[in-house]
Amino acid sequence: MSTDGAKVAPTSPPAVAEHRYLALDALRGAAAFAVLFYHLRNLETPDRATAGFASFASGYLAVDFFFVLSGFVLAHAYGERWAQGLTPGRFMLARFVRLQPMIAVGTLLGFALALSQRLLGLPGAPGLTEIGTSLVLNLLILPNPMVPWGIFLFNPPIWSLFYEMLACLVLALGMRRAFTGRAARQARISGCLLVACAAGLLGLIASVVLTGNLDRGVVLKDWPVGLARIAFSFSLGLLLHRSRRYWMRRIPSVPVIWLLLACLGTLAFSPSGVARSLYDLAFVTLISPVVVALGAVSVPTVRTRPIAEWLGAISYPLYAVHAPIKHIADTFVPLNFLPLLTLTTIVVVATAWLLARFVDPAMRRALSGLLMASRQRASKASKLATTTP
Repeated sequence: MSTDGAKVAPTSPPAVAEHRYLALDALRGAAAFAVLFYHLRNLETPDRATAGFASFASGYLAVDFFFVLSGFVLAHAYGERWAQGLTPGRFMLARFVRLQPMIAVGTLLGFALALSQRLLGLPGAPGLTEIGTSLVLNLLILPNPMVPWGIFLFNPPIWSLFYEMLACLVLALGMRRAFTGRAARQARISGCLLVACAAGLLGLIASVVLTGNLDRGVVLKDWPVGLARIAFSFSLGLLLHRSRRYWMRRIPSVPVIWLLLACLGTLAFSPSGVARSLYDLAFVTLISPVVVALGAVSVPTVRTRPIAEWLGAISYPLYAVHAPIKHIADTFVPLNFLPLLTLTTIVVVATAWLLARFVDPAMRRALSGLLMASRQRASKASKLATTTP
């Protein structure tokens, strides 16, 4: 879930392109809300009212939208830097600094909940071994294979960010050549991306044939589907950016409000049976890239710009912390469904805004400074070791 449409603080290594796709920021926020309400459908309440609440039944497909968006925006944000020789290490450092602080907040909230459940002897509490082995791995955006049913035990939605980091690693090691070199190399890179899309598409088709939908990735056994989803959509986002000169001037500029409604509407759609399988494939292969392309050419008006900026600002914190807050509400707030839904939504949105406004920028600056200082100390130690007789 790339958030590099916005400018990055000067202390965050390395600097990135400053042009902002505000409409894409807004769409990312709308999709994050769809994920929120998709998960809030399953609030555990005394009145058991969730059975009739089918809001945003396709919200899990927002992950595939995020993957397309990430491929497109990361290519935009770092393309010039790759052309100037940005190293894989510095690129991955920048991605870690951008993503980890909010992951840390959500993971620590989930850790506190899991530990409380265990100490209080509540039903369904994870064991101390599961809790202990998950904390450090999850803070590093790594799954815990020793807990196959909960590889991100404290904050399950982070599974998608793990796969995005894998895609970034592949991009850093090989695909960065896509922004430099001769035409023949450019064609080979595009060919590799097309192959990745084709392989991912085969995996997506297999998933819907075998399971009926694409709502997979959160547990260890789902890794083939997770790889298929990121391979197809992330590669497609990169291809959209590489081919933008052919299509950006040829498609209409749709008002941001209409794009937001379209995004929410497609994620709220609730087909069933065979229609569910066909819709999932249609969303991933057609709807998602079309919405990203339309968002790339849309320019918010004076009236809609503040909405776009607000949605973009809270989108990532909202995605990163909504699940543990939801589980805390499940566990400790004994309200019926509608009051609990309302309260949880308010708390999640308020927390996301506070994190975006005050906490995330400060944590990124601190983490960036810490990592840069560590690299400098390691560099000095290496030089000293090579010059000491």
